[in-house]
Amino acid sequence: MIGPTRQVTLTREERSMARLEVLTADRIRDPELRAMMEASGDEMYGVYGHCPDLFKAFLHFYRPAKYGGTLPFALKELVRLRIAALNECQR
Repeated sequence: MIGPTRQVTLTREERSMARLEVLTADRIRDPELRAMMEASGDEMYGVYGHCPDLFKAFLHFYRPAKYGGTLPFALKELVRLRIAALNECQR
C-alpha cells in the first residue's frame, strides 16, 4: 500500500525558475567554457557547464542572431530585456 500523499505548495518563483545549479568556474570541466565564465563572470556559463556540447551548439545559433542580421543590436537587447521582464525573470 502506498502511504498518504503530501501536497507541496510552491511559490511563484519556485514554479517558474529553473532548478539547475549554477556551477562556479572551478567546477566547469570544459576548459573553453570555464575560460569564458572566468572572463565574463556571466552565470549563463555556469548553467551550460552541465552540458558543454549543448552550449557550443547553442553558440552557433546565438552569436549570429545576437550580433548579425538587419536589426540594430540595441533594439535586440531592448526586446530581450522586455521579454525577461514579462516573464518575471529574476536573473
